[in-house]
Amino acid sequence: MPERFEVDGRIAAKVDGEGYQANFVWRHLQDGDAIDVQSPLGLTLGRMELQGSTARFFDRHGALRADGDMERLTARELGWPLPAAGLRYWLLGLADPDSPSSWSENSEGRLLSQYGWQVEFTGAQNEAPSRLILRREGLEVRIALHDWRIDTPSIKP
Repeated sequence: MPERFEVDGRIAAKVDGEGYQANFVWRHLQDGDAIDVQSPLGLTLGRMELQGSTARFFDRHGALRADGDMERLTARELGWPLPAAGLRYWLLGLADPDSPSSWSENSEGRLLSQYGWQVEFTGAQNEAPSRLILRREGLEVRIALHDWRIDTPSIKP
């Protein structure tokens, strides 16, 4: 895994038939991750930060909410859980090396099972997937990635 990367993307979640959409910029640095989330029209919705086992969410007004579990925090703040602990690896087409996983393939691409999620990787950009589909009972999250910056000194928190 690179020491730092930054990627822009779009995310669409479908939870029990209800849809959500957002844009994001994900910054990974050695000491943690910062994810800036915007509405499809560009309105800032908030910022998520992961450092070790601490998950923090700052809403668009700067109010802080913290939790030891990012899925629980994002379910509360966004309306659906985001598996951020694994997602920092999945964005790069990797499995989290600290958690059991299994790999397979289908006609669309590679499949990963980890943390109770089924992750499908398709497309490629700079050796990383350009699209991911995450599935878990009652939830589907689609992620489109573009404009990768890997190990670039300009990446700041």
